[in-house]
Amino acid sequence: MKFQDIFVPRYMHSVPDVRMKAVGKLKDTKLLAQIAEKDADRKVRDIASKRLNDLKDMRGVP
Repeated sequence: MKFQDIFVPRYMHSVPDVRMKAVGKLKDTKLLAQIAEKDADRKVRDIASKRLNDLKDMRGVP
């Protein structure tokens, strides 16, 4: 953990496991899309992509 981690949102934390947990709770589709494209860790990108798809599916339900 870095000192700066105290001041940034959890999805920007230096530890990938912390980012994964935070991404699993996000509802902002634009932010999730950015994370899915640009995060340094493959697992975080995969979770962001899955969360994004889940949110899109939920919005399609009447």
